[in-house]
Amino acid sequence: MALFKRKSKQEKFWYWFFKNEKTYLNEIENLDIREKIFDKLSVELKKVHEDLAFEFSPKHKSGIREFTISAEGDKNLFPNVQELIDKAPGIKNWQFNAFRQRVPGDDISIRFGDLEIGYDDIFFRYRDGSYGKIGIELNIRNFNDNHEIRNAVYILLDSLIGEFDVTMGIDWIDWVNLEEENIDDLNPITSLRVLIDQKKN
Repeated sequence: MALFKRKSKQEKFWYWFFKNEKTYLNEIENLDIREKIFDKLSVELKKVHEDLAFEFSPKHKSGIREFTISAEGDKNLFPNVQELIDKAPGIKNWQFNAFRQRVPGDDISIRFGDLEIGYDDIFFRYRDGSYGKIGIELNIRNFNDNHEIRNAVYILLDSLIGEFDVTMGIDWIDWVNLEEENIDDLNPITSLRVLIDQKKN
């Protein structure tokens, strides 16, 4: 009697993605269908784990588009992300990433709802935390402690040092409003990248 290997949920996801990859490679800038195809992808990804997230890069000049699976900073989900990416097939013009990646550049800003915030608006001081991590006090220009601005800052941190290092390299974060007269006593947030890398060596 022939034996048939049952596909894992990760393999089932990638089989589905392989069948639909041309749509995501070529059509996600099409606003008429983007919401529909993103909703479909979200449904399929939740079959792997309901709390995983995804994002796409713009298509690079080389023709490659990046597809990133994120744990949204939840280290308990890191094994789920890594297992899924480990099972990713090789597909022409695709790069698959575990966790949000660093974005080159020191002058990034984002708009999050009605809020616009960039690296130039964030400074920090730090001290050593547990297990080789650091704790940081973020001093944020025009900070009013709400969910929207915290989300925006986490997105900027992911862009600066990557989701993995945000979660595994930072022990704790204190959030305070920037007092402009204290800037000379603080570090620009862009220097956090070098500090985190030094801690890993």
